[in-house]
Amino acid sequence: MKQVLKAAVLIAAMVFTQVCPGWTQDYELVETTGSGTINWTRRIVEAKGAGGAFPEATNTAGGWAAASRSAKRDAYSHLLKTVEDLRLSRHGRVGTLVADDDRMLAKIEQLLKSSEVRETVYRSDGTVELVRRMSFSGAFSQLILPESIVQLEMKNLGRTALDPDHRPFTGLVVDARGVDVKPAMCFAIVDEAGREVYGSAYVSREFVVQHGMCGYITDASAVDQIGRVGRNPLTVRALGTSEDSETDIMISNTDASRLRSTVDNLFFLRECRVIVVRNPLKKNPRQ
Repeated sequence: MKQVLKAAVLIAAMVFTQVCPGWTQDYELVETTGSGTINWTRRIVEAKGAGGAFPEATNTAGGWAAASRSAKRDAYSHLLKTVEDLRLSRHGRVGTLVADDDRMLAKIEQLLKSSEVRETVYRSDGTVELVRRMSFSGAFSQLILPESIVQLEMKNLGRTALDPDHRPFTGLVVDARGVDVKPAMCFAIVDEAGREVYGSAYVSREFVVQHGMCGYITDASAVDQIGRVGRNPLTVRALGTSEDSETDIMISNTDASRLRSTVDNLFFLRECRVIVVRNPLKKNPRQ
């Protein structure tokens, strides 16, 4: 009787499909790899898995349970490959970092085991399809970010006296549309001489871990909707990428001077109140 009830539950799941669609907004920057997707706006990685039918199963419930386990293993494998494709910085991807570090790889694998299983679909032919998802904020970022990104204390930095004719900037928006800058967990913004105006030395680790060094989007009109940069952000235009880097952005000396003009700007940079707007990524397995 219990087996019959289990089968009935699974049939209902098949009919009403337990799908919680990951609604992707038009402004979200999504990178498609050969094994999954990286949503740079929401900071999540996803991968699909499938489990074949088990004709040797003694009942429907047992067959779907076996197929579900197989699908979870398949999705786990794809999710690991997707995580390895995460662009860490100009120096390489996560896969490069763990290639010779078995301990780091083991820690990542442990995190992946707790990844969320969603969008499970039970097919009438006995197969199961599902998606595994993991955020790369929080624990993953704490593990993977370089030790050079530390917590910054700014208590000794006084804010500039308020100027009634000038509202202080509350964040930074970089318009990089038309520039083939690649999204990364760690990146820098430099002036025309290559001098850094934003990078790992400017941010405090707790903010990078939770929110990333910037928010990547594809539509400038969504800046207010994101809410990351406050009501009066400084907007600058990207001239291109920096020399020998696909991830670092070059801005004009004039814009760099505006960013350096007051100590107040260091406060919003410390909190990673930065948005980068770029064109949608092409669907390329090795973007």
